[in-house]
Amino acid sequence: MKPIKTWILIADASGGRIYENTGPGRGLEPVENRNWKAPKEADFADQPGRSFSSHGSARHKMEVHAGHNEPADILAKEIMEDLMQSRHKNLFERLILCAPPAMLGRLRKQLPDQLKADVTAEIAKDLVGTPPLELPGHFSDVLAV
Repeated sequence: MKPIKTWILIADASGGRIYENTGPGRGLEPVENRNWKAPKEADFADQPGRSFSSHGSARHKMEVHAGHNEPADILAKEIMEDLMQSRHKNLFERLILCAPPAMLGRLRKQLPDQLKADVTAEIAKDLVGTPPLELPGHFSDVLAV
């Protein structure tokens, strides 16, 4: 019987990584070449502009606009595009998303319809800095690791 491959995405606004489980008792193994880094803020946009006050000669900084092209949004889109390609190649059957609530929301917005059926669980936790040996304990409620 062929093992069911479950990929677990562990991400935050700065990056993400995929781990794989191939069945009960098999633990989690990092998947090669499946890690991402968000673009750096400095490389992404320059400083906000300045404008003159409506009265006098004072100048003020403009507000930074929180648009949809923030580094975390770009990262979420890049991750989902890569996961779609991997799914088309049948590299996994099930997917678990694990990220802090804000990043999980960004991932959901970018989640293609074709991939939604493969998502078996979503966990709103920041596990990016968790040592790999401690990760299986965080998934015991949703996966027989």
